Amino acid sequence: MQKSLSGLALLTAALLTSPTAHAQQTVVKTKTKMSKNAKSTAAAPVLPPAPGMAPPADGPAGPPPPPSGGTHGERGPGPMGGPGGHRGPRGGQVQVLSDVRGTLASYQARNDEQVYDAFVLRPEGSAASDTIHFPRHLGQQLTAAVKAGSTVTVTGFRQTGPDGRSRFHFVSLTSGSQTVRDTRPTPPSTLPTEQAATVKGTIRELRRGPRGEIRSLLLSDQSIVQLPPRAVEQLADKLTPGASLEASGTLRTAHPGEALASTTPVHIVRAETLTLGGNKYLIR
Repeated sequence: MQKSLSGLALLTAALLTSPTAHAQQTVVKTKTKMSKNAKSTAAAPVLPPAPGMAPPADGPAGPPPPPSGGTHGERGPGPMGGPGGHRGPRGGQVQVLSDVRGTLASYQARNDEQVYDAFVLRPEGSAASDTIHFPRHLGQQLTAAVKAGSTVTVTGFRQTGPDGRSRFHFVSLTSGSQTVRDTRPTPPSTLPTEQAATVKGTIRELRRGPRGEIRSLLLSDQSIVQLPPRAVEQLADKLTPGASLEASGTLRTAHPGEALASTTPVHIVRAETLTLGGNKYLIR
C-alpha cells in the first residue's frame, strides 16, 4: 500500500515538471496579467493635447483652434461689430429729396408760444407761395443766417399727412455760403427749473389746432392756459368765451435754439389745477 502511494506521488511530480504543464501555467499567468493591464488602461482618463501641440496621429482629432480675430460671440471689426456692438442706424426709410429755389418772404410762429417754426417761400417761376415748417430748435440758426427777402435753396421731401394735405418737410437750407441743416439739438447740461404760477381772468379766445380741436385758452390778461386734450374733452361745455377762470401750474420755459417772434415774453401756464364755474378741478 505504501509503495502504491509513493508511485502515485512520483507520477504527479513528473507531470507538473513536464513542458506541457509549464506552458499551461505560463498562459494562465499571461492572461491574468493582460486582464489587469486592460482594466488599468480603461480606467485611465484620456487627456487633451497641450496648447499649441497637435494631437497624436492615431488619436481623435479635436476641434480646430479659434481664429486669431477672437472667439465666437465677440464683436470684431465690420458692419455688425465695432464699439458697443453698433449695428447701424435704425429706421432706414428712404425719401426722395428735391430742391426748391426761391425767396424767403417771412418767418412765422404758428403756435401759442410765439416761437418761429415756419417760413413763407416764394418759388421761382411760380405765383403761389409755400409754407415750409422747420424744427423749433433751428429758429436761432435760421434767423441769424438768412433774413427775409433773401434768395434761398431749400432741400426736403414731400409727404402726405393724415389730413390728406401734402407738406414739404425741411432738411436743409442754403443761402450764399450759409447752410443750415436739420440736426438734433444738443441737450442742455442742466435742466431748466420749473416755476409755479397762477393766472386769473376771463376766457377771451379759444385757440384751436389745425383739426379744430381746442389747444389752449387766451385770457383777458393776455396769458395763455394750456390743457391736455382729455381735460378739454371733459370740460368742453364749460370752456366758453367770457367764463371766469383761475389756473395754477408751471410756466413754460424757452428751449435751446428757439427764436421768439415777439420781444414780449408770452405768459404760458400749463395748468395743474383749474377753478371754473364754481368748481375746482385737478388736472393730471
